[in-house]
Amino acid sequence: MLWCDVAVVPHFSWPNTAVGLPFDGWLIVLSPPTDDLACRASLLAPHGTTFEEGGAVLSRFLSRLAWSWRGGVVELFHSGSNMPGRPGLLGQGRFGRSPWATVEPSHMIYLPTDLSKDAELALALYREGLSVNSVPFAFLSLFKVLNIRFGAGAGQEQWINSNIHRLWYNPAVDRLTELRKTHHDIGNYLYVQGRCAVAHAHSSPLVNPDEYAERRRLESDMPLLKELVALFIEQELGVLSDSSFHHAFDPKLHAGQALMRGNKQEGWILYEPFK
Repeated sequence: MLWCDVAVVPHFSWPNTAVGLPFDGWLIVLSPPTDDLACRASLLAPHGTTFEEGGAVLSRFLSRLAWSWRGGVVELFHSGSNMPGRPGLLGQGRFGRSPWATVEPSHMIYLPTDLSKDAELALALYREGLSVNSVPFAFLSLFKVLNIRFGAGAGQEQWINSNIHRLWYNPAVDRLTELRKTHHDIGNYLYVQGRCAVAHAHSSPLVNPDEYAERRRLESDMPLLKELVALFIEQELGVLSDSSFHHAFDPKLHAGQALMRGNKQEGWILYEPFK
């Protein structure tokens, strides 16, 4: 097939017109929603592709986009098409829509490149944590990012306690201040009463998904965990956040990760690496 297409629900603002982005030697086209069509991401494969190949490339692309734009992306379903001039048209059907408004395409889009396998996995888990419609599962997906570097709980707890002072995002800092009133070891609290309580049912403490108070506690902890995991990905795995990238941008070092808005070609606005 010429195109591998996926219908998505983004948890951030999607472009209001079709845009083409180079990614790992492929072209990815993002198409806006209409009354009848879903948001789509489509991979163009001039020499043909399969769902296994094209779907994997699209997922990696969406994980990097989710990292750059700090929001989840839910993949609804895949399809294939062979129309030379445009991607496939994937119907909205009864699937949920993104609550975010579409926006004019950005002047520049940051997409991390040349990532290690650990960094690729971290971004996949990060997107999963920001996308899944379950607070306990989202908590577990995010916590698994720390497990990439630290196999045992003690290492994960120690890293949290050693780096938690670096956080500055107000909702995370506010939750940290609240927790410190009753917990002196925040790393242990998040690991034992969060990660382990979600992952295991034959232990104590555990999180019963039917208990409102337990779900509410995890919801309150999520801004703190999200910021810790983002800090871990940046500090330990070397993937700059969007804000860090723009602050430290160096054309000699980062040109390939900065995609600049160009002219409209083939029906979409084509982005090109910074030159």
